[in-house]
Amino acid sequence: MAVNETSGALPALTTPGLDSPMTIPITIGIAVVIAFLLLHTLTPSVDPREPPLVRPRIPFIGHIIGLMRHQAQFHMNLQRSTHKTIATLPMLTGKMYAVWDPQLVASGLRNKSLSVNPHILAATPKVAQVSAPTAALLRGPDAEHIVDRVLLHAVPASLRGAGIQRLNRTALDLLAAELTALAPSSTRPVPVPNTWLFIRRLLSTATTTAVYGPAHNPFSDPAVEAALWELEKNLLKLTLDLPAVFTRAGNRARQTLFDALTPYYKAHRDTDPAASEFIRNRAEELRAAGIPDEDLARVEVMLPFAALANTVPLLFWMVCFVFSRPELVRELRQEVEGLVVAGGKSDEEQGDKKTTKVVLTAGTVEERCPLLMACYKETQRVAVHQVSTRTVMRDVMLRDAEGREYLLKEGGVAQLVIGAGHGMEEYWGKDGGEFKPERFLAGKGEDGEASGGVRATRVAFQPFGGGLHLCPGRQFAFAEMMAVMVTLLLAFELEPLEGTEWKLPKFATRSMIDAVTKPARHGEGFGLTIRRRPGWEGVHWEFEL
Repeated sequence: MAVNETSGALPALTTPGLDSPMTIPITIGIAVVIAFLLLHTLTPSVDPREPPLVRPRIPFIGHIIGLMRHQAQFHMNLQRSTHKTIATLPMLTGKMYAVWDPQLVASGLRNKSLSVNPHILAATPKVAQVSAPTAALLRGPDAEHIVDRVLLHAVPASLRGAGIQRLNRTALDLLAAELTALAPSSTRPVPVPNTWLFIRRLLSTATTTAVYGPAHNPFSDPAVEAALWELEKNLLKLTLDLPAVFTRAGNRARQTLFDALTPYYKAHRDTDPAASEFIRNRAEELRAAGIPDEDLARVEVMLPFAALANTVPLLFWMVCFVFSRPELVRELRQEVEGLVVAGGKSDEEQGDKKTTKVVLTAGTVEERCPLLMACYKETQRVAVHQVSTRTVMRDVMLRDAEGREYLLKEGGVAQLVIGAGHGMEEYWGKDGGEFKPERFLAGKGEDGEASGGVRATRVAFQPFGGGLHLCPGRQFAFAEMMAVMVTLLLAFELEPLEGTEWKLPKFATRSMIDAVTKPARHGEGFGLTIRRRPGWEGVHWEFEL
């Protein structure tokens, strides 16, 4: 029988037994060649002007695994191990730009060619499960205009002037009532089994009532408020559009929120005079764009997180960091006493209670309470890990402090890692992971390794993002947090629920969804006792702006 030359030649090379000494080196050689070809044909090409390439340990998928497992912490770990300021990360057959240096991050945040809109428009239909016409609208030519109208016009306009004053007034009045009723006795401590849940509920009630109005607040039901945080915990899974078997908890929470919000928007409760301009202006823009009420309730399902996702963990960590340091508490109490204005007769309903007013304008706290402000900023530095994901709409050149330029190509994805600069040793010293508010005090700590110093605070401290999307609600959040902190400092003693030693919870995974790190296991196991300080019983709190 005739033998084909090719088929006849191959057996001569490949048919020795598996234990033949020729088999192993030939197999390894073939594998090496294949791996080399895959790496150089499937790995995306990199322009010499682009950021340096950082290959993953596991080809193609290593960076993806790292991001999924460690989320924002992945970036901090990679920056520390590579000592780079910016990098190109290959992923499958594509690539992503990781921007770590604070000055490059600031430049990227300001650049209009790096846009968050494509990511908002891609995620919203998946999370909100809107109708087909609304989904088409969010994919259509007017989609970016709709996002800009809401984020750059409706929201900022509602958080200025009378709008923010009324929002603050409602929230602060509610907080004052809650704190007036809290732990009225100096001899009978009130146990708080979970400090995280206590602070979460305190701020959630005040904030959502201020936003939605006191008469029709969908989040006055604790089950709806709990669903909001359950949805946030599962948001990444829903955004990735995973099968339902992996997203059951998120789906249940989402449906609970849909059921609570749909009647609110169908009845146009957002137009109620007691509702905030924040909710009213957003709804007005979205309706004008053609989004019906049922879909409006779905699109706005994550709206409360604009006010809660960062404020709650920031206040939680500030309480933890401050009250676990008795000497710091003593210093702060002396400082904030100047904010209190006592006087006036109490109302009849209050009997013989005296009225204590806390004057709380941002300017007053910043000017008169430098140590409290330092604690606030240091809490932000330690806890804020924000990563801003943006699409490169056209070729962009970013320049660092030394004048080096890096090309980000049109169509690419860039992650601006704001949190990376908050822990860089070159800015904050070797103890950058520790809470040391003196970093932000003029004339203190500026010459030692612990120092942040002027350069660090100006360059590497970016807690509110920047550019077009600088957090518009930062003053509202600040007023809420300062009201609670000043009241707790002046009128209450906070002590560990068990024993005398403060054992603060660890950080949870630093999520890509939010900006501030939460406590691990939802703060489980970290409780407090709260009681009034002698002389502060029967005080009725009022907060002035």
